Amino acid sequence: MTAGNWDLPDEAWVVAADSALAFIEDGDARGLILYRFNGQYLPALRKARNGGQVWRAWNAFHHYLTTRETRRKFFSLSHEDADRAISLLTSILDLPPYQAP
Repeated sequence: MTAGNWDLPDEAWVVAADSALAFIEDGDARGLILYRFNGQYLPALRKARNGGQVWRAWNAFHHYLTTRETRRKFFSLSHEDADRAISLLTSILDLPPYQAP
C-alpha cells in the first residue's frame, strides 16, 4: 500500500517515510500527512533558528495529526500514533527532536 495519489516529491525520504508510517493503514491518510508535512511543517522545521521555533513547528504538526476529522482531513491519529509518526520522521530526515525547549 502506498501514500495514495498525492503530489509528493520524488525523493528517497518520501518512500522511506511512507514505508515507516505503514502502521497508518489508510494510504490516502499517509499521503495527506506527507503532503502537508512536506509543504508546511518541514519548511518551518528547516527554517527554525532555535528550540522554541522547532517546538512550535512540531507541536503544530502534532496538533494537526490528532485533531478531529473534517471533510478535508479525513483521519485523526491518537497521541501515541502522532508521537510515533513524528519520531519516525525525525529519524528519517535527521531533524531536531520533538521536545519542549
